[in-house]
Amino acid sequence: MHEVIVIGGGPAGATVSRILAENDVDVILFEKKKVIGLPVRCGELLPHPSEMRRLIPKVKDAEELIEPPKNTLANVTEYTELIDPIGNKIKSRFKSNIIFRDKFDQALVKGAMDAGVVVKCSSPVISVSGNGSVHVNDMGTIKQVKARVIVGADGPLSLLTKGFRENYEFSVCYVSIMENVNVNENVVQMYFGKEYAPGAYAWIIPKGKHVANVGLGIREHFSDSVKIKKYFQKFVEEHPIASKLLDGGRIISSSSKLVPLDGPFSNVVIKQGICIGDAGGFVMPHVGAGIPNALLTGRIGAEAILNYLRGKGKLSDFEKKWRKEIGPRLKNSLRIRKFTDLLLSNGSIDSFFPKRGQQYFEHLIRCDFPFPLRLFSFYLNLRSKARNLA
Repeated sequence: MHEVIVIGGGPAGATVSRILAENDVDVILFEKKKVIGLPVRCGELLPHPSEMRRLIPKVKDAEELIEPPKNTLANVTEYTELIDPIGNKIKSRFKSNIIFRDKFDQALVKGAMDAGVVVKCSSPVISVSGNGSVHVNDMGTIKQVKARVIVGADGPLSLLTKGFRENYEFSVCYVSIMENVNVNENVVQMYFGKEYAPGAYAWIIPKGKHVANVGLGIREHFSDSVKIKKYFQKFVEEHPIASKLLDGGRIISSSSKLVPLDGPFSNVVIKQGICIGDAGGFVMPHVGAGIPNALLTGRIGAEAILNYLRGKGKLSDFEKKWRKEIGPRLKNSLRIRKFTDLLLSNGSIDSFFPKRGQQYFEHLIRCDFPFPLRLFSFYLNLRSKARNLA
């Protein structure tokens, strides 16, 4: 019997575990992977703390949480560049920390262990019961473990949210680490176009020393029945700009993952538990970024659990806390994703960014949705409905 069971050793699980243990809570963390952080399944980009101050100015500890340990930092970029299907470029200043995701996750888990968390790797949780217990395959032995609180930090297909994902949209992402590439090490590039990343975007994120994180996402609604690896190969080999930068590059590792795109799931607080990070759908829908929200929901979740264990609150307070702190930005992010979906559906995206992109790009990457764009989105929505009725 433990006070808290945490399922998953990513940034969300490690953060909630560490904070709870630092407050003398008995925590056990189960992680299905043999090695924390591998394989790498994300773009490895964190907004610089100075950007977090602009993104969520009312969250006091956001800068501290987002600062990566020095030995996990691969590169620092100053700009983000958006490239449309015909090669038009929009550049904006947006400072980013590019990390070694495996080292980053391992550092967070080490911090949790140093605080007193019991961490069990190679121990996948196979079922969760409503009575506050889990069944875990602990190094080949099936065990039942009980706790007062269960935290789901086990990714977008979390065991705890199995019944709350109906009609929810995910993007499939393919990620590769490539060496021997010739990219601008000060600029993160985002490419859009239905030929290469239908409904989403492709990226080249420089890690320094001619190494880059290269990947893309696709959405079923916008894509043909082509496997994502084919889209990736086409992007690397045929894109008129990206292929030149990546020519001669060698893939070190590759992986794929699902990314939640509709915001937090309908229920992130369940009987005797909460869901944080990707397990709760806490991903920015317009760009698919999940690490900052994983760290933040880990801290917000820890506060709610501490109050619950001490008899000073309910687990449902987690819902109120995250809505207050990060809810507005998540809401804006979903609005922006739906706006770009309308541009794609109406065939307006190719004309919008060359004409208005530079004016609004800086707002969009920082989750601002200015009033003129809201009006334009309303107009596009009306036009789309009229077409469907015709």
